[in-house]
Amino acid sequence: MPTTYHSRKYKLNENFFSIWSVTMAYVLGFWYADGNMKHQKSYRVGFSSIDLEHLQLIKKSLGSTSPIVRYHLHGILRKSYNLWVHSKKLFYDLGTLGGVRNKSKVLKFPSIPEKFLKDFIRGYFDGDGSVHYIKYASTKNGKIYTEIRSNFTSGSREFLEHLRNFLSKKLSLSRRKISQYGAHKFKLGYGQNDTKKLLNYMYYPSHKISLLRKAIFLKEFSRA
Repeated sequence: MPTTYHSRKYKLNENFFSIWSVTMAYVLGFWYADGNMKHQKSYRVGFSSIDLEHLQLIKKSLGSTSPIVRYHLHGILRKSYNLWVHSKKLFYDLGTLGGVRNKSKVLKFPSIPEKFLKDFIRGYFDGDGSVHYIKYASTKNGKIYTEIRSNFTSGSREFLEHLRNFLSKKLSLSRRKISQYGAHKFKLGYGQNDTKKLLNYMYYPSHKISLLRKAIFLKEFSRA
């Protein structure tokens, strides 16, 4: 049951990161991609997304009644929505799971029970992953083909290397080279066949929570 932390007015399940579950692993993965943690006057754990409805699902999973807000930057309303929850316990529980402040460049793949790895990876993919169509001309006949591709991005090469090694071993995905496309910006990309395996693994039939606009690509393979 959600519990009220200290005397503050918003509710929160402060034990959320204390017990492994499908939803907890997913939210942890999403936080690894699009989360933050701060300790100034209080202990805060934050999530951000351009998908308001999805952030509302994260909020519900946390048993939180904290508001979802948007901020202005130089007078312009930002596209992303933000959810901040205040809890010393949640902050430190997240720390035991590998969470650190200013994590983007130093992110390391956490130790996760294997039964929840697909949920953690799905959460990370929904935050810092992409699935999309590409068109290309065949070098053999000049015909235009359309394929589905996917990728994970991170500010930490080490995180992506661990993820790549796991997916290569678990799903027999190609051991792709991790590319760098900016300062502390790395990408792990997969072609159509590997993307099909990846989406089937992450968005398995009984999964409880996901970002619909990415999960929907799995149906495209069934139509082929």
